[in-house]
Amino acid sequence: MDNLRKYLEDIFFISWVFEPTTELDLFWKQFHTEHTEEAKNIQMARKIILQFRTVAKSLSEEDKILLFSRVLKQIEEKQKSKKTTRIFIGLLKYAAVALIFFSIGALLFYRPSTINPAFYAFNLEEQISDNQAQLIRSNGENVILDDKRSIIKYQKNGELVINKDTLKPTGSDSKTGIALNQLIIPYGKTSEILLPDGTKVVLNAGSRLAYPDHFKGGSREVLLLGEAYFEVKHDSKHPFVVQVNDLRIEDLGTRFNVSAYPADSRIETVLTEGKVSISQNNPGLFTQATELIPGQLASFDRQTSQIKVKSVDVDDYTLWTQGIMKFESVDLSRILKKMERFYNIHFQFNDPLLGLLKISGKLELKEDKNEVVDRIAHTASVNIINKGNDLYEILK
Repeated sequence: MDNLRKYLEDIFFISWVFEPTTELDLFWKQFHTEHTEEAKNIQMARKIILQFRTVAKSLSEEDKILLFSRVLKQIEEKQKSKKTTRIFIGLLKYAAVALIFFSIGALLFYRPSTINPAFYAFNLEEQISDNQAQLIRSNGENVILDDKRSIIKYQKNGELVINKDTLKPTGSDSKTGIALNQLIIPYGKTSEILLPDGTKVVLNAGSRLAYPDHFKGGSREVLLLGEAYFEVKHDSKHPFVVQVNDLRIEDLGTRFNVSAYPADSRIETVLTEGKVSISQNNPGLFTQATELIPGQLASFDRQTSQIKVKSVDVDDYTLWTQGIMKFESVDLSRILKKMERFYNIHFQFNDPLLGLLKISGKLELKEDKNEVVDRIAHTASVNIINKGNDLYEILK
């Protein structure tokens, strides 16, 4: 990460991200080919730059610089907490970089967005890797969740009940709206949480949810990385909003499922009850919101930025909340990816084409994982060998 700053200060790199040309594309593709070790730095720099496309024009130059410096400082502090090297040096550097962004980039290529700035640093964090489920409260307290499925409930008096333990309110000052709680669920575990407004969220394995101690303002906003099922508490005056990396999903009182794992090429939203509106965080000039009715799936392609809507059997997308996986003519590779997350195991194909096999069925995920693996092998007419250390190989 030592070289990340040089991209953020490079006018040509910023121009390439905001408004790519054939020449710039050729240059940076060639650079990437010759400097493969810089892939992570380039990817992170692009994410940071694209976040600032969404900053409102109404901010003063001073506010823009302070916002930019605050976000980068948060990222740096999180990197330090992981005992990695520093990304940026000094607040003056932040200000200088911010001036470059807002003088030649962000305002020239401004596109309106409603993403909450409080989510910026959270949105840039790395994929979940630890095997320990935890709740990081807004005051910094880290609560370890030992159960395979944790139950978390916010009481009206502000107290927090986790399984059978009761915790006092944090007492943190959330007037700025920046202080967030983070519920982190690794592979092999799930969680159910009742948010302060009464909304129920079931969080799937390998997922992360950010939310405030108290919802304030005109909407109730949370940020999701991964998959979750929402049962929203009705409040017509304060819409409930789920922010994911690329989309904003808004409703007034609804039940829906969102799958937005960072590693997946698609973001899928399935509506079971009510009505939701889906819009892009970085829309084009003529991009319109997409509305769903019950029984519909909206699939957002991250590569093309296109949303496709179709009717589906919602059980195929929501029964995981009950420990059941139901699927109809789905690629074997997609089924195994879901199993990897649920059981915290790993599959490898002896022949990659086997992953394209279409299978249908219903699995009780609460059963022993080896029994479930054997059932999938029988359904797909393949051999699945346990190689040890939770690694399975798929053979014809």
